[in-house]
Amino acid sequence: MPLTGNVSENADKTKNFHLSGAKEFDNHTVNANAFVSGQRDVPDPRNLNAPSYKVAGGGLGVEHTAGHSVGVSAQHIPNFGNQVTASSNLNVVRTENHKIDLNAFTTNSMPKAGPNFATHGAGVDYNFKEKLGANASVTHTPMFKQTDYSVGGNVNLYKNPTTSIDFSAGAHRTDTAFGRGNWEKQGMMKFNKQF
Repeated sequence: MPLTGNVSENADKTKNFHLSGAKEFDNHTVNANAFVSGQRDVPDPRNLNAPSYKVAGGGLGVEHTAGHSVGVSAQHIPNFGNQVTASSNLNVVRTENHKIDLNAFTTNSMPKAGPNFATHGAGVDYNFKEKLGANASVTHTPMFKQTDYSVGGNVNLYKNPTTSIDFSAGAHRTDTAFGRGNWEKQGMMKFNKQF
């Protein structure tokens, strides 16, 4: 099973680590990954008792060559608990130039003794020649009467067998029982290197 990994740094100087591997069987690929997000090298001066990371977890998924997939992932969030997510993806269009996927997920928090922070969502992704993409999604958390909307796009700027550079931009809005939120814009440049 070949392994790939990457490290990135956030604006607050915390680091993210990601390790993944894949194994092919007939018409299926099994993927596994592990990650740590928001890892600090030095204690947070605003909260000296804070954990040294924000989130850690991993996942396991199976993808069919036709583009359909299912997966399960889990993560531990210090001072909160654990979250488990089940997800699925259905490829509805797959040509030489175009690809459209529909996806859905559900997430539950543990332990269940506390409030139910379950979140459910669905989305659509479009890709043109593996170079340009667009996406839209909606998620709902019943406990908070909160619905999140997200739209975005991405472009691959450079790609060879071991390196890629991508740019993505999007907007996000949250509506709650107290009113509609404003659209918040964001953008990101991503460099990925496989060893």
